[in-house]
Amino acid sequence: MSTRAGRRTRSGSPWRRSAPERGPFLLLVLLVGLLLPGLPEAASAQSGSWRVQSELGGSFFFGNREQTTFSTRTQVERADELFESSTDLRFNYGEAPNSDGDRVVTRRSWTADASLDFRPQDRWRPFVSGHMQSSFERRIALRYDAGAGLRVNWDRDRRNRVGFSLSILAERTYAREGGRDTPDEVSLTRWSSNLRVRRAYFDGRFTLDTNNSYQPVFDSFGNFNLSTRNSFTVSLTEIIGLRLSARAEYDSGARDRGADTNRDGSVQVTLVGRF
Repeated sequence: MSTRAGRRTRSGSPWRRSAPERGPFLLLVLLVGLLLPGLPEAASAQSGSWRVQSELGGSFFFGNREQTTFSTRTQVERADELFESSTDLRFNYGEAPNSDGDRVVTRRSWTADASLDFRPQDRWRPFVSGHMQSSFERRIALRYDAGAGLRVNWDRDRRNRVGFSLSILAERTYAREGGRDTPDEVSLTRWSSNLRVRRAYFDGRFTLDTNNSYQPVFDSFGNFNLSTRNSFTVSLTEIIGLRLSARAEYDSGARDRGADTNRDGSVQVTLVGRF
Protein backbone atom coordinates (compact mmCIF):
# COMPACT_ATOMS: atom_id res chain seq x y z
CA MET A 1 0.00 0.00 0.00
CA SER A 2 1.12 3.52 -0.73
CA THR A 3 -0.39 5.11 2.38
CA ARG A 4 0.27 4.59 6.06
CA ALA A 5 -1.56 6.34 8.86
CA GLY A 6 -0.11 6.67 12.32
CA ARG A 7 -2.27 6.06 15.36
CA ARG A 8 -3.73 9.09 17.11
CA THR A 9 -1.93 9.85 20.35
CA ARG A 10 -2.90 11.94 23.34
CA SER A 11 -2.21 15.65 23.17
CA GLY A 12 1.06 16.59 24.82
CA SER A 13 2.78 13.23 24.37
CA PRO A 14 6.52 13.40 23.54
CA TRP A 15 5.98 11.63 20.21
CA ARG A 16 3.30 14.13 19.13
CA ARG A 17 5.57 17.14 19.69
CA SER A 18 8.77 15.72 18.28
CA ALA A 19 7.95 15.82 14.55
CA PRO A 20 6.98 19.51 14.21
CA GLU A 21 9.89 20.53 16.42
CA ARG A 22 12.27 18.89 13.94
CA GLY A 23 10.96 21.21 11.20
CA PRO A 24 13.68 23.92 11.30
CA PHE A 25 16.47 21.32 11.39
CA LEU A 26 14.99 19.32 8.50
CA LEU A 27 14.50 22.54 6.55
CA LEU A 28 18.17 23.45 6.99
CA VAL A 29 19.28 19.99 5.86
CA LEU A 30 16.97 20.17 2.84
CA LEU A 31 18.24 23.54 1.62
CA VAL A 32 21.92 22.89 2.27
CA GLY A 33 21.77 19.43 0.71
CA LEU A 34 20.22 20.62 -2.53
CA LEU A 35 22.38 23.73 -2.90
CA LEU A 36 25.66 22.10 -1.83
CA PRO A 37 26.65 20.76 -5.29
CA GLY A 38 26.85 24.32 -6.63
CA LEU A 39 28.95 25.81 -3.83
CA PRO A 40 32.43 24.77 -5.06
CA GLU A 41 31.88 26.81 -8.20
CA ALA A 42 30.46 29.89 -6.52
CA ALA A 43 33.85 31.58 -6.20
CA SER A 44 34.24 31.86 -9.97
CA ALA A 45 32.02 34.42 -11.71
CA GLN A 46 32.45 32.63 -15.02
CA SER A 47 31.31 29.22 -13.78
CA GLY A 48 27.77 30.14 -12.74
CA SER A 49 25.23 32.90 -12.22
CA TRP A 50 22.96 33.77 -9.32
CA ARG A 51 19.43 35.15 -9.43
CA VAL A 52 17.83 36.41 -6.20
CA GLN A 53 14.35 37.91 -5.74
CA SER A 54 12.64 39.09 -2.57
CA GLU A 55 8.99 40.15 -2.17
CA LEU A 56 7.23 42.07 0.56
CA GLY A 57 3.51 42.78 0.81
CA GLY A 58 0.87 43.67 3.37
CA SER A 59 -2.61 45.09 3.84
CA PHE A 60 -4.78 46.61 6.56
CA PHE A 61 -8.58 46.82 6.47
CA PHE A 62 -10.55 48.90 8.99
CA GLY A 63 -14.18 49.78 9.64
CA ASN A 64 -16.86 47.11 9.98
CA ARG A 65 -14.32 44.33 9.59
CA GLU A 66 -10.68 44.85 10.53
CA GLN A 67 -8.01 42.60 9.10
CA THR A 68 -4.22 42.74 8.83
CA THR A 69 -2.16 40.57 6.49
CA PHE A 70 1.55 40.29 5.79
CA SER A 71 3.50 38.20 3.28
CA THR A 72 7.10 37.77 2.23
CA ARG A 73 8.90 35.57 -0.27
CA THR A 74 12.52 34.93 -1.29
CA GLN A 75 13.69 33.04 -4.38
CA VAL A 76 17.31 32.02 -5.01
CA GLU A 77 18.41 30.39 -8.28
CA ARG A 78 21.84 29.40 -9.52
CA ALA A 79 22.99 27.73 -12.74
CA ASP A 80 26.30 26.49 -14.16
CA GLU A 81 27.29 23.81 -16.65
CA LEU A 82 26.64 20.92 -14.25
CA PHE A 83 23.73 21.93 -12.01
CA GLU A 84 20.83 24.33 -11.71
CA SER A 85 19.45 24.87 -8.21
CA SER A 86 16.36 26.71 -7.03
CA THR A 87 15.12 27.60 -3.55
CA ASP A 88 11.79 29.28 -2.76
CA LEU A 89 10.80 30.45 0.76
CA ARG A 90 7.36 31.92 1.56
CA PHE A 91 5.67 33.19 4.71
CA ASN A 92 2.11 34.51 5.22
CA TYR A 93 0.44 35.89 8.33
CA GLY A 94 -2.99 37.38 9.01
CA GLU A 95 -5.05 38.61 11.98
CA ALA A 96 -8.68 39.68 12.40
CA PRO A 97 -11.05 40.31 15.35
CA ASN A 98 -13.52 37.58 16.28
CA SER A 99 -17.14 38.05 17.35
CA ASP A 100 -16.00 39.02 20.89
CA GLY A 101 -13.67 41.71 19.58
CA ASP A 102 -10.48 39.78 20.37
CA ARG A 103 -7.83 39.64 17.67
CA VAL A 104 -7.12 36.10 16.50
CA VAL A 105 -4.78 34.57 13.95
CA THR A 106 -6.62 33.79 10.71
CA ARG A 107 -3.64 32.85 8.56
CA ARG A 108 -0.15 31.64 9.36
CA SER A 109 1.85 29.50 6.97
CA TRP A 110 5.37 28.98 5.69
CA THR A 111 6.64 26.97 2.74
CA ALA A 112 10.12 25.97 1.57
CA ASP A 113 10.79 24.42 -1.84
CA ALA A 114 14.15 23.34 -3.24
CA SER A 115 15.16 21.56 -6.43
CA LEU A 116 18.39 20.54 -8.14
CA ASP A 117 18.56 19.85 -11.89
CA PHE A 118 21.40 17.89 -13.44
CA ARG A 119 22.80 18.71 -16.91
CA PRO A 120 20.90 22.04 -17.21
CA GLN A 121 22.23 22.56 -20.75
CA ASP A 122 20.23 19.55 -21.98
CA ARG A 123 16.57 19.73 -22.90
CA TRP A 124 15.81 16.53 -20.94
CA ARG A 125 17.26 16.66 -17.46
CA PRO A 126 16.86 14.56 -14.27
CA PHE A 127 16.21 16.38 -11.01
CA VAL A 128 15.61 15.91 -7.29
CA SER A 129 13.33 18.06 -5.16
CA GLY A 130 12.24 18.67 -1.60
CA HIS A 131 9.32 20.51 -0.02
CA MET A 132 8.34 21.50 3.52
CA GLN A 133 5.37 23.45 4.80
CA SER A 134 3.26 24.33 7.82
CA SER A 135 -0.21 25.88 7.60
CA PHE A 136 -2.48 27.06 10.40
CA GLU A 137 -5.49 27.52 8.11
CA ARG A 138 -5.09 24.10 6.43
CA ARG A 139 -4.43 22.39 9.80
CA ILE A 140 -0.95 21.16 8.85
CA ALA A 141 1.57 21.11 11.70
CA LEU A 142 4.31 19.91 9.36
CA ARG A 143 4.39 18.36 5.90
CA TYR A 144 7.52 17.39 4.03
CA ASP A 145 8.29 15.39 0.90
CA ALA A 146 11.23 14.47 -1.28
CA GLY A 147 11.40 12.92 -4.72
CA ALA A 148 13.06 12.61 -8.11
CA GLY A 149 11.91 12.89 -11.69
CA LEU A 150 12.55 14.09 -15.22
CA ARG A 151 12.08 17.59 -16.59
CA VAL A 152 11.92 18.84 -20.18
CA ASN A 153 12.61 22.51 -20.92
CA TRP A 154 12.23 24.72 -23.97
CA ASP A 155 14.13 27.89 -23.16
CA ARG A 156 15.93 30.82 -24.70
CA ASP A 157 17.26 32.05 -21.35
CA ARG A 158 16.26 31.83 -17.68
CA ARG A 159 13.59 34.53 -18.10
CA ASN A 160 12.02 32.92 -21.18
CA ARG A 161 11.32 29.27 -20.49
CA VAL A 162 8.64 26.60 -20.76
CA GLY A 163 9.17 23.57 -18.55
CA PHE A 164 7.22 20.39 -17.81
CA SER A 165 8.18 17.77 -15.23
CA LEU A 166 7.03 14.40 -13.91
CA SER A 167 8.24 12.96 -10.61
CA ILE A 168 7.37 10.65 -7.74
CA LEU A 169 7.32 11.91 -4.14
CA ALA A 170 7.42 10.33 -0.68
CA GLU A 171 5.38 12.51 1.69
CA ARG A 172 4.62 12.68 5.40
CA THR A 173 2.03 14.96 7.01
CA TYR A 174 1.53 15.75 10.71
CA ALA A 175 -1.92 17.22 11.37
CA ARG A 176 -2.66 19.93 13.92
CA GLU A 177 -4.80 19.17 16.94
CA GLY A 178 -8.55 19.29 16.45
CA GLY A 179 -8.97 17.21 13.29
CA ARG A 180 -12.17 15.40 12.41
CA ASP A 181 -11.16 11.85 13.44
CA THR A 182 -8.09 11.90 11.20
CA PRO A 183 -4.71 10.36 12.06
CA ASP A 184 -2.05 12.59 13.57
CA GLU A 185 0.48 11.33 11.02
CA VAL A 186 0.05 10.07 7.46
CA SER A 187 2.74 8.76 5.10
CA LEU A 188 2.04 8.25 1.41
CA THR A 189 3.45 8.36 -2.11
CA ARG A 190 2.38 10.85 -4.75
CA TRP A 191 2.79 11.41 -8.44
CA SER A 192 3.69 15.00 -9.28
CA SER A 193 3.32 16.88 -12.56
CA ASN A 194 4.27 20.51 -13.05
CA LEU A 195 4.00 23.02 -15.90
CA ARG A 196 5.79 26.35 -15.65
CA VAL A 197 5.93 29.16 -18.20
CA ARG A 198 8.12 32.25 -17.91
CA ARG A 199 8.04 35.07 -20.43
CA ALA A 200 9.76 38.49 -20.47
CA TYR A 201 8.60 41.33 -22.73
CA PHE A 202 10.10 44.67 -23.82
CA ASP A 203 13.66 43.86 -22.70
CA GLY A 204 12.46 42.44 -19.39
CA ARG A 205 10.32 45.40 -18.36
CA PHE A 206 7.24 43.15 -18.09
CA THR A 207 7.47 39.55 -16.87
CA LEU A 208 4.81 36.83 -16.81
CA ASP A 209 5.25 33.69 -14.69
CA THR A 210 2.72 30.85 -14.32
CA ASN A 211 3.32 27.68 -12.32
CA ASN A 212 0.75 24.85 -12.13
CA SER A 213 1.04 21.47 -10.39
CA TYR A 214 -1.11 18.38 -9.84
CA GLN A 215 -0.13 15.80 -7.19
CA PRO A 216 -2.42 12.76 -6.81
CA VAL A 217 -1.81 9.93 -4.37
CA PHE A 218 -0.07 7.01 -6.08
CA ASP A 219 -3.09 4.66 -6.16
CA SER A 220 -5.94 7.12 -5.43
CA PHE A 221 -6.26 9.90 -8.00
CA GLY A 222 -9.28 11.35 -6.18
CA ASN A 223 -6.96 12.26 -3.28
CA PHE A 224 -4.80 15.06 -4.63
CA ASN A 225 -3.20 18.47 -4.18
CA LEU A 226 -3.67 21.05 -6.93
CA SER A 227 -2.03 24.47 -7.10
CA THR A 228 -1.67 27.35 -9.54
CA ARG A 229 0.49 30.45 -9.05
CA ASN A 230 0.45 33.27 -11.59
CA SER A 231 2.23 36.60 -11.47
CA PHE A 232 2.78 39.68 -13.62
CA THR A 233 5.72 41.93 -12.78
CA VAL A 234 6.45 45.49 -13.92
CA SER A 235 10.07 46.62 -13.51
CA LEU A 236 10.30 50.13 -12.05
CA THR A 237 14.12 50.13 -11.98
CA GLU A 238 16.82 47.54 -12.56
CA ILE A 239 16.36 46.13 -9.06
CA ILE A 240 12.84 47.21 -7.98
CA GLY A 241 9.55 45.97 -9.42
CA LEU A 242 5.83 45.81 -8.68
CA ARG A 243 4.15 42.40 -8.86
CA LEU A 244 0.52 41.32 -9.10
CA SER A 245 0.15 37.67 -8.12
CA ALA A 246 -2.77 35.26 -7.83
CA ARG A 247 -2.54 31.94 -6.03
CA ALA A 248 -5.08 29.13 -5.71
CA GLU A 249 -4.64 25.75 -4.00
CA TYR A 250 -6.83 22.71 -3.41
CA ASP A 251 -6.01 20.08 -0.78
CA SER A 252 -8.53 17.22 -0.81
CA GLY A 253 -7.68 16.30 2.80
CA ALA A 254 -7.85 19.75 4.40
CA ARG A 255 -11.45 19.50 5.69
CA ASP A 256 -10.74 16.08 7.21
CA ARG A 257 -7.94 17.69 9.23
CA GLY A 258 -10.36 20.35 10.55
CA ALA A 259 -9.98 23.17 8.00
CA ASP A 260 -13.04 25.18 6.96
CA THR A 261 -12.59 24.32 3.27
CA ASN A 262 -10.33 22.38 0.92
CA ARG A 263 -9.71 25.53 -1.13
CA ASP A 264 -7.26 28.32 -0.36
CA GLY A 265 -6.07 31.31 -2.37
CA SER A 266 -5.05 34.95 -2.47
CA VAL A 267 -4.52 37.94 -4.77
CA GLN A 268 -1.72 40.30 -3.78
CA VAL A 269 0.31 43.29 -4.94
CA THR A 270 3.89 43.13 -3.65
CA LEU A 271 7.13 45.07 -3.94
CA VAL A 272 9.94 43.02 -5.53
CA GLY A 273 13.69 43.43 -5.18
CA ARG A 274 16.05 41.67 -7.64
CA PHE A 275 19.75 41.15 -7.00
